[in-house]
Amino acid sequence: MKTMMIAVTALAVVGCGATTPIPADKLTRAQQRVREADAMAATVTDPKALSHLQLAKEQLTYGKRLLIEGENKDARWVLMRAEADAEAALALGNVQAAKADAQQTIEAIRQAMALIQQGGSGS
Repeated sequence: MKTMMIAVTALAVVGCGATTPIPADKLTRAQQRVREADAMAATVTDPKALSHLQLAKEQLTYGKRLLIEGENKDARWVLMRAEADAEAALALGNVQAAKADAQQTIEAIRQAMALIQQGGSGS
């Protein structure tokens, strides 16, 4: 019985001593995505994209604070959210850029068609 108590106590001590590893990969990816989204933000006016970027920045800051406090498990989840929000900001920014490109292409086609029609009616 005494041996069993010692074994349980040893397991409890080992279990308490085990900490969640620092999610360095999550921090690195979140920081990279936030930087990318922040660089894109200068050309984006979509409020949803800018909102996701702001959330990503706040979550990145909070995740770093959790890491400093040793709350690695919570930090991991917060950093994953930061990365996801930064990716959402990037995706929404890309949609806005694609729409602008499409609009420019449509306008160029209209101008080309107008020139063709002007040239065709004069012959």
